[in-house]
Amino acid sequence: MAATAAASNNGSTFAGSSAVELSAWLEGHGVDTAMYGQDTARTIADLFEEIANAESILAVHGSGASSRALRMVNVLNLYIKNSAGQVLIEAAQRLPDGRLRQRGLPLSEKMIGQEEWQTAAVRAVSEELATALPQDWREQLCIEVSSYHSLVEIQESTSYPGLLTQYTCHKVTAQLPCLPQQPFSTSEPRPSGELVNYWEWRQPSPTIAACMSTQDFKES
Repeated sequence: MAATAAASNNGSTFAGSSAVELSAWLEGHGVDTAMYGQDTARTIADLFEEIANAESILAVHGSGASSRALRMVNVLNLYIKNSAGQVLIEAAQRLPDGRLRQRGLPLSEKMIGQEEWQTAAVRAVSEELATALPQDWREQLCIEVSSYHSLVEIQESTSYPGLLTQYTCHKVTAQLPCLPQQPFSTSEPRPSGELVNYWEWRQPSPTIAACMSTQDFKES
């Protein structure tokens, strides 16, 4: 079972009921939100929706003057391979407001609450790729369970500038032969409009190849 790691020293977590309260909480814990919603950054409303959907937790990390806000997320990374040894990569996203975000990532989905990684993998395909798949895609999805491994990374979020984020990454490879073999796009409804994802097959970069390997994660 996936569990968000407890990284808060004092147990203080955000429990507000609006995006306005969230903005004030972040500002009060050292995060300048002025750039949220600008360039490729997501909005305060996006972050509040993520928290409300149990996709992340905001806590206070550290104590005293050194304390700061910490976002904790469980992420499922699904490395879908084709017969040519290429990996499906989300090249870019068109946000509902028209902004284009470059991605360069495998199929990734934030996990919900205590969701099992196997459940998250199927949900990721359903939510992200279903508009490009036939109805019987579940029968063709082959998740390579033996490839599963996990690791924890802590870094500042690119989606939410200045917000330190702890990612517990659950990584696994899969095959789904019914996917289009040429570049394609999919769409997802969002409260503010439609999110468009652009996909293409690429030879795995050294970084992605290392992430796909279980060699260094036998104790995960």
